Amino acid sequence: MKVSFLQQILSYLFPVKITFAPGKTTPVLGLYRFRSRWQLSAATAIYSDGAAYRPLTEAFGYLKKELPAKKNMLILGAGLGSAVSVLHKMNSIIADTTLVDIDPQVIEWGKEIIDAEQQNQYQWVCADVRDFVAAEKQLYDLIIVDVFQDRIVPGFVGSADFLRSCRQLMSENKGALVLNYIINNEASWKQAQGTIEQLFKVEHIIAIGINRILILRNNA
Repeated sequence: MKVSFLQQILSYLFPVKITFAPGKTTPVLGLYRFRSRWQLSAATAIYSDGAAYRPLTEAFGYLKKELPAKKNMLILGAGLGSAVSVLHKMNSIIADTTLVDIDPQVIEWGKEIIDAEQQNQYQWVCADVRDFVAAEKQLYDLIIVDVFQDRIVPGFVGSADFLRSCRQLMSENKGALVLNYIINNEASWKQAQGTIEQLFKVEHIIAIGINRILILRNNA
């Protein structure tokens, strides 16, 4: 991804739009450069913020001691690959990583950015995360659920069917699931929270404004 010298300088003052394109689930996606980081934005939300993406810096900070033992990772809602950027900065790279996103433009930008940043060959999959988890057979030590449409969490993310499919993909003994949820409606959050508590052991909750980042374990 090419950034001019002027754009790079200006990006230390404010986010600089590098390009934009129509998205699959949002009308327009913007790709910005800000303080040496790549940001992916929709009308009302920032989906990625490089190694500074706070929901995952906080979650991985909590999981830091066990990260070296993680052999593989599944990211549902890939964005620009902030999850792998955060781990790269922490020197905790999980080379066997699969990133799933429904938007082919996001996949194209993310792959270009991460390939330039790192030497690892990650697997990028353009698919609806619901279809992916329903069909996938591989087990994962770490699963990230970071699925949004603008600032809204799609209703299926809190559904028993989707969460049960995610749980079935967790490694039996050392599996962990990180779920990033934005509370826009208290009733919807309480309903989702109840479903989550039925299916998982809720080990830890990190609150960042209206975000709730949940660290979940298999309760079976």
